[in-house]
Amino acid sequence: MKYRIALFAATALLVASADAAEGPRGHTHGPHGDTVREGTDTDGGPGKASDVKRVVQVEARNPAFNVKQIQVRAGETIKFVVTNKSTIAHEFAIASSKEHEGHRAMMRDMPDMVHEEPNVVTIKPGETKELIWKFGNDTDLEFACNIPGHAEQGMIGKFRVMR
Repeated sequence: MKYRIALFAATALLVASADAAEGPRGHTHGPHGDTVREGTDTDGGPGKASDVKRVVQVEARNPAFNVKQIQVRAGETIKFVVTNKSTIAHEFAIASSKEHEGHRAMMRDMPDMVHEEPNVVTIKPGETKELIWKFGNDTDLEFACNIPGHAEQGMIGKFRVMR
């Protein structure tokens, strides 16, 4: 069965429903990792370490990533090693532009949300985390920090998918 990453907007709806059912909660939320399924914008998905073809180093800085575009091949599995070189938390998220928009809206309501998901990680200052992703044919794929205001200040980039 082919897996795809769920829309952030759908996740926001699920989180909102859970909030309504459970009442006020602290910082936690339902993990995006539980919502990996078919029927989303992206045709890539979480990759396996054994399939990694290359490693891409990414630095999260204030106010941007050290790269604006990353060239990938359809079917390629890449390990992203993301280091936070700034003094504030950032995230590295892989999604379509539509999914990023939905996630940014959710993050405006819950700005302290922390992620450890197949397509997004939160990185504290000085911390390094890894994310493994297998790319499909989707040409509308971006990486971004969706913490409020960060993408708007330049923490966003495109994947150039080669076939």
